[in-house]
Amino acid sequence: MMERAKKSFLTTSSLVFALTSFHAFSNEQSTAYQDVNSFGGPAETGAILEGDNQPKYPHFRVPSLDGSMNSWQAYKDKIAEDTGFKFGLDFTSISHTLSDTLDGTEDSAHSYVARFYGKWALVNKDNQNTGSLTFKVDHRNAWGNELPVASLGGNAGYYSQTAYLFSDKGNLLVDLNWQQKLNDGKTGFIVGKFDPNDFFDVLGYATPWTAFNNLDTSLNMSIALPDNSYGFGAGHWLSDNWYLLGAVNDANGTVDTNDPFEEGFDELYKTVELGWSPSADERYFKNFHVTLWQMDDHTAYGESNTQRDGSEGIVFGANWTWDLEWMLFTKFGLSDYNSESVNNPQLYEKDVKLGFLKYFKQRSDLLGASVSHGILPDEFVDALGTHDSQTTLDIFYRIQLAQRVAITPNLQFLKVADKSVDDTKVFGIKFRITL
Repeated sequence: MMERAKKSFLTTSSLVFALTSFHAFSNEQSTAYQDVNSFGGPAETGAILEGDNQPKYPHFRVPSLDGSMNSWQAYKDKIAEDTGFKFGLDFTSISHTLSDTLDGTEDSAHSYVARFYGKWALVNKDNQNTGSLTFKVDHRNAWGNELPVASLGGNAGYYSQTAYLFSDKGNLLVDLNWQQKLNDGKTGFIVGKFDPNDFFDVLGYATPWTAFNNLDTSLNMSIALPDNSYGFGAGHWLSDNWYLLGAVNDANGTVDTNDPFEEGFDELYKTVELGWSPSADERYFKNFHVTLWQMDDHTAYGESNTQRDGSEGIVFGANWTWDLEWMLFTKFGLSDYNSESVNNPQLYEKDVKLGFLKYFKQRSDLLGASVSHGILPDEFVDALGTHDSQTTLDIFYRIQLAQRVAITPNLQFLKVADKSVDDTKVFGIKFRITL
């Protein structure tokens, strides 16, 4: 066998920022890539573009390299200003190693994702009511075409993923949607292929590219976790503090299928969210929200055509930020199983998490830690003979080596559901470069 290769706090006037790569305000900031009045979260295309194209304060400065990157940024800014087209490319490589595994299984995996993504303002480019075509294309694979990191957790008896999105699905059309702002940006809608998790139950800490790796940390696994799918969503600021979001998506949609509503319009995922923030500009700094979701019975789950029972649930989420340096966050979710089978789309019946982020302004580094605890349903535990819960401690430190290069060591402690495996540690390293 082939040997294995071994926004940010964006303090701008815009609504969207990505805490996971934030930095202090600078007069040098480009405004061309600001994503003003978006309802998307830090992993949504507009927020990624904004965060990646803001200046950082890295550990190393190489004048010749910095100069070429400044020229590249100026070129991108000019395209955005002239045509409304904003784009980005990135490459992320990740490696995870387990301290304990099931007998006969691999203890390490190595994956990479290369992406091209963009947002093209084709309507009302220079005012608040912009209409934009948004797209994202990924190539996801494992180094050496072996086990992808997204599948490694199963080797430790862990019923989740130590790093999500790092699969071996190859070339993917991840997003293709139209986003329209109305009412001077206070109202907006999206239609097309998108990930509901980029818009609902969102707090400013969660993106797998620049912060935490583990699926249980970033998302609330008591939710049925719809994948990228075709649908329609809308959002509206009811006042200066309160907002309302809602969406309907194809319950059978997955990131690697492009057959919208193949099973008709009676197999849907629906979600609605009511949230509060001190102001629109602080939505991801300081936020309290409640999210309701419901998944219909559905017959096709990706290409497996597995019968899945319907379910529903509720999630409470909150975060608060001090001095643009510290964020505390928490989520709590409850879900209901509609039958006594194990064919339900969510992993946990109850899920709770608590964590923090600490940003180091002088060098754009980021430290994060989170603990998550999920209660498995009795039907699942009885059928598979597992423990009744899983606990995850997820810690990372992102080092901003250069303006467009970051490396992120990661350590996880897993109390897994499988009774045949001891508690496991995960040692990880992630490397990301953006253009």
